[in-house]
Amino acid sequence: MTMAEAAPYPVIFEALYPERVSRWKTLLRIFLAIPVLIFWAVVSSAVDAVILASWLAIIVRGRIPRWLFNFQVALYRWQYRALGYFLLLTEVYPPFEGDYPIDFDVRYPERLIRWKVLIWKFITAIPHFIILFFLWIGALLVTILAWFYALIAGRYPQGLFDYVAGVMRWSARVNAYVLSLTDEYPPFNLSVTAGPAGGDAYLISSIIGFLLTGGIIAGGVVLAVTLPEETEVEVNYAGLREGRPAASVEIADVWVRLLSVSDPLAGEETLLEPDPGNRLVGFQFSIQNDSSRDVKIRESDFKLRDEDGDKLDPELVTVAGHAAPEEVEEDGQATVQVIFELPSEAEPARLDFSPGFAEFRKTVKYVFR
Repeated sequence: MTMAEAAPYPVIFEALYPERVSRWKTLLRIFLAIPVLIFWAVVSSAVDAVILASWLAIIVRGRIPRWLFNFQVALYRWQYRALGYFLLLTEVYPPFEGDYPIDFDVRYPERLIRWKVLIWKFITAIPHFIILFFLWIGALLVTILAWFYALIAGRYPQGLFDYVAGVMRWSARVNAYVLSLTDEYPPFNLSVTAGPAGGDAYLISSIIGFLLTGGIIAGGVVLAVTLPEETEVEVNYAGLREGRPAASVEIADVWVRLLSVSDPLAGEETLLEPDPGNRLVGFQFSIQNDSSRDVKIRESDFKLRDEDGDKLDPELVTVAGHAAPEEVEEDGQATVQVIFELPSEAEPARLDFSPGFAEFRKTVKYVFR
């Protein structure tokens, strides 16, 4: 069969161009469409159940019962009509049945391939999703432009109309393919007369889809591995004020220990002055570097949360008496003081130490009791 004789794609989407449009209906479209959007939300809940039933039928029997297929197509038909109304392709209120300037239909497939349901089709449709993302951005911009033009001229420019209708047509074909209303691979085309995509397009799309899926999975694995690893240490705050230290924690061959807290921090212990109604709180850490490299301590490594959940940054961090950032040499030890400013009535609830020297993001979370 030649290209000229190729059968059209089994998903039909047509939109009848309106020569004239009502200015006031265009102006108030977003308000006129509110009942449509509410009913759309109701219909969408039914669509999800029908999709699941259709997939189960394909897996078990290799086909969708015609009555279930017709019901699913009818639901989509109304949704596309509602979307077309919202996008100004027609000013006729979308009916529940009967003729309408926007039409959607799918040729009933006698057999469908079981193993292609959902995952295979979703992967092979990824190139379509990427292109449609940008096409829909264009369609939304075109709709805004057409709205202003229709208010002034009383009509929708046909070139813009054809573009938005074409994007909806492309989306309808891809959705029907992914949802297994058809096994025919959709064309990369806005045209009404386009047939199924050729074997080369299908092969290339499959390769791209699998590469992108593999990349996403690999990225997810890397993200899971590098997600912050939290070590929670419960600390008796009253005991810490009395100088009873918390347990030591090891991070990348560096031993960290919260030694004590000065709350409030006496004025003679620092040159900092709190604002009226605030107080200074100073935490003392011991850092024992048993690694084979120098490690740097920074102000940004520390965060304090009060009982209301407010996050506070340090006013000053010193390492062995020197202002951070400062390094602790390999096989060295240093005392680190971290000073925060809090409202007088606020109580510290949690102190986080997220050192930049860790190979992966790690956080020691000191929870005060």
